[in-house]
Amino acid sequence: MTPVAITGTAARPAPPEQDDLATVARRLEAAPATEIVRWAADRYRHGLVMTASFQDCVLIDVVARVAPGTEVVFLDTGYHFEETLAYLQRVQERYGLNLRVVGPHLAPDDQWRTDPDGCCRARKVEPLRRALAGKAAWLSGLRRADNPLRAGVAVVAYDEVCGAVKINPLAAWSDDDVATYVAERHLPVHPLRAQGYTSIGCWPCTRPTLPGEDPREGRWSGSAKTECGLHL
Repeated sequence: MTPVAITGTAARPAPPEQDDLATVARRLEAAPATEIVRWAADRYRHGLVMTASFQDCVLIDVVARVAPGTEVVFLDTGYHFEETLAYLQRVQERYGLNLRVVGPHLAPDDQWRTDPDGCCRARKVEPLRRALAGKAAWLSGLRRADNPLRAGVAVVAYDEVCGAVKINPLAAWSDDDVATYVAERHLPVHPLRAQGYTSIGCWPCTRPTLPGEDPREGRWSGSAKTECGLHL
């Protein structure tokens, strides 16, 4: 997949008042995901972007229902499973996404073997910062149920690292909530799910999980690493 070049160094909007966002977060805490997305689209309009890893298309479906045309960014690390890229195409055909593919400024190498944190910074964090240049807010599929480190994720908060408001419409969703939504909406499922992959990232750093394991234990297995740096 050929990355779409992103140019320009537009200045980021000034950080919003934290008290205002805290009030919004409290108000939206128990709101349906559709209401949260609608609030974000109304407030930020063309300054809003969504990131998608294409492990599933739950948030994509929510956004398509209430804010169609929202820009969707896919960070192409160069190491995605072929199944992920095929799934992306399937989802794109279903929704006609306003899709932007953003890649790193380097060719595939073996940095993941010796410096996985550096690999993630180069292939995920830095491309995300370019993708968010000039944007006011971004929608993420982050959920508190993903792992204990994400248990305190807010529905809305200012991300100091990325310089944009981060909105997590699915923050309060459980795994059962996701499964129910997928079934009710007849959403396409990533083909690697049937092979035991409960969390899907880059192929060098992802394996199927075993019965009884935490869903994220298949990521960076055998190391202390638990996050790529996009969220924590």
